[in-house]
Amino acid sequence: MFKGMMKAFKMSCEDVYPLISESRDHSLPFFSRMRLKMHLAICGLCEIYQKQLEILCRIARSLGKDESKAFEEISLKPEIKENLQKWIEEKK
Repeated sequence: MFKGMMKAFKMSCEDVYPLISESRDHSLPFFSRMRLKMHLAICGLCEIYQKQLEILCRIARSLGKDESKAFEEISLKPEIKENLQKWIEEKK
């Protein structure tokens, strides 16, 4: 019985990557969450991938908070900056 349960929880790294990404957007179903946790407990590479994704998400959120500062740091021609700024304003 225990062996059968382990087979049910076993996942390849390729199966785990989408679940890691998906778990960033919304809560996973219980069974998927348990399978993911078990895989991460034994797979250091997937755990690193999860941490890297978390860092990238934090960086993306922080950049999105203050677009004006990020925009000032871009070294583009003034007319290109102006066109980009107009485009951003239209999208808001």
